[in-house]
Amino acid sequence: MKRCLPVVIALLWCLNCFAQNKDAETLKKLNADWIASYVTRDTAKMSRIFGDDLVLINPSGKKYHKKDILKGVMNSAQEFLSTHVDSVDVRLFGNIGIVNAKTSATVKAENKTTTSKVCYMDVYEKRKGRWYAVAAHVTLLD
Repeated sequence: MKRCLPVVIALLWCLNCFAQNKDAETLKKLNADWIASYVTRDTAKMSRIFGDDLVLINPSGKKYHKKDILKGVMNSAQEFLSTHVDSVDVRLFGNIGIVNAKTSATVKAENKTTTSKVCYMDVYEKRKGRWYAVAAHVTLLD
């Protein structure tokens, strides 16, 4: 019996690592989908990613909720021409996931095209087996 205990512990540890790796990959995919959705204006996809209680703080400190972000994506005065996830790191703490990433985006607004880089931290919560973005904070890099 005593000899089986280390094997059982090792097996449980491996299963936990596998589950965490799967969750980390899921969060990376959700992050990539969220960023890509700005170009395609896919508010349905964003709506599935966002928790109803999502709060995003933009680089100037303004607070946005889910409905504000979805409305802003459809704003015809601004068009995302391209987005790219430059780097992404995921950390897991039980049912909480933190995504730290850097992205670049090219945006057309007022007949002017600009490219910017941002870093951000998104907080996801696993609810009833699904991950939802519940908080985000964006910092402009240039």
